[in-house]
Amino acid sequence: MHFLKKFEWDSMDILFISKFIVVIALIIMMLATLRASAYKFTSMGLLGSSAVVVAFAMALLVGGDLYNLGFYRDISLALIFFGFVGTVAFAAVLGGDESW
Repeated sequence: MHFLKKFEWDSMDILFISKFIVVIALIIMMLATLRASAYKFTSMGLLGSSAVVVAFAMALLVGGDLYNLGFYRDISLALIFFGFVGTVAFAAVLGGDESW
């Protein structure tokens, strides 16, 4: 039975592979949201840019964990926070219909 030992999957190997799959999925999501943000309405641009920032922050979290980068959590948290604040501020400045 020792010959089966080399074919056993370690749980860390599966986790390592799944992190790469998540990064690939986030890159595909970024490309799709960039296409959506190129639509002619401003709201689609806001939605697309916000989704790209969140996807990039998630990719930074996964990549920082894979390659043991320093300060990746702080940078991704700042990206998510300032991306949200910037979107809300731009929406407030842009205004809209006040007669809800």
